[in-house]
Amino acid sequence: MKAGKDVTKDNRINAERALSPSLPPAGSHIHFIGIGGSSMSGLALIVKHYGYVVSGSDREESSATQNLRNAGIDVIIGQKAANITSDIDLVIYTVAVSPDNPELREVIDKKVPYVERGRFLGMISRRYKFPVSVSGAHGKTTTTAMLSAILIEAGFDPAVHLGGIFPLINGSVRPSDSDYFVTEACEYHSHMLELSSYGAVILNVDSEHLDYYKTDENIDKAFAKFASNVSPDGFLVVCAENKRAMSAAFYTKARLVTYALAESCTGSEFEAENIAFFPDRSEYDLLHNGNFCCRIVLHAPGRHIILNSLAAIGAAWYLGAGLDDIAKALSEFTGTGRRFERKGNIRGAVLIDDYAHHPEEVKATLAAARTTAGSDNRIIAIFQVHTYTRAINFGPQFAEALKEADEIIVADIYAAREADPGTVSGKTLTDLFVSKGLNAKYISSFEDIAEYVSGILRSGDIIITLGAGNINKVLLLIK
Repeated sequence: MKAGKDVTKDNRINAERALSPSLPPAGSHIHFIGIGGSSMSGLALIVKHYGYVVSGSDREESSATQNLRNAGIDVIIGQKAANITSDIDLVIYTVAVSPDNPELREVIDKKVPYVERGRFLGMISRRYKFPVSVSGAHGKTTTTAMLSAILIEAGFDPAVHLGGIFPLINGSVRPSDSDYFVTEACEYHSHMLELSSYGAVILNVDSEHLDYYKTDENIDKAFAKFASNVSPDGFLVVCAENKRAMSAAFYTKARLVTYALAESCTGSEFEAENIAFFPDRSEYDLLHNGNFCCRIVLHAPGRHIILNSLAAIGAAWYLGAGLDDIAKALSEFTGTGRRFERKGNIRGAVLIDDYAHHPEEVKATLAAARTTAGSDNRIIAIFQVHTYTRAINFGPQFAEALKEADEIIVADIYAAREADPGTVSGKTLTDLFVSKGLNAKYISSFEDIAEYVSGILRSGDIIITLGAGNINKVLLLIK
């Protein structure tokens, strides 16, 4: 048993789990409505590993549905009532599934047990003795991947569930029968509150998902509840630089572990000092309680990446990972899909794609890009707001976040789950940005964006797509 450093007692955890829903017996048939989604497909693969019969449906073919078939999972394209067969024991759906979805309606009519995706992830977390949940408004995927890489290097053999593609595990999930489970803890619809957490991380608390929470007070209450849910025998790793995260941490009964950059917030248990940025890497001295541990090298730029690595180090440390494994895993960490992902070069210009869809994420990503750019190199940002709610709530904040870009091309808003309210658009956002002094241009179609960028780019430029929608497709069209 590797989890340790005086935090190995788990009687209280097991008692709490007994009060929560558990998975059906192995061999049961579990059906996923919308199985091609990034999280749903990962969950399907995990329970397939456990020995369940797994099936699912989706609206269209994708690389995810093909991967599921390759794993021996029955995937049906097209959603209809007939897909809910009499041998199905449990159905998993997401909040994105409409109440009039024919499969969901059939499930309700037939009284087949069904569970929302976030709650199902919580059921999976309770299979493990040492589940670790990584929460926060920004940085969850990268931090979860970093922690997973350390635990794999250290021989913990963790099960992993994250919201992006991680090359080290050849996807977004890593099934395992070990005692360890590392997962993102999504705050949307308070899904993080469903998780069993021996250890947890709060990277930051910020105004996000206001279409669900409505107010900052509700967000703060959710993170406070998340902190209080962590096992008293475990640990909670929190960024000391984020006041709202530290306020949430007040409610934990677990061991509180803090981290920060030494230059901005001293007195944390884990700190980064003597930070240096290079075109191909970031470096810093890792301090533990003020004592030098080792030099950490990351092949990714940005202050936020260093903070993410400190969070991963704190969690790995209290699971029992050694410094050599921590440093080695982070030095070999290559990032995850759509997180400052280098997509190639065109005529000497570097193409980068990033999932940033909140003002703080956009600001951090562009700051990271600036650390890799020379004084004469331009940053050209191709920006797509994700959801009308964010466009309405964060217009001025996006303008402030985009200031680091030399030129901004604004695409149409990616609606995702929302209907167009008719009050905001890519054009109105561009007008706002221009009024704030930004060099911004609205271009509707991806083809026209690519043609424009192809015409202005020069060697040394950094072309970066920003958004959680489909804006990354533009990079494939630039010539």
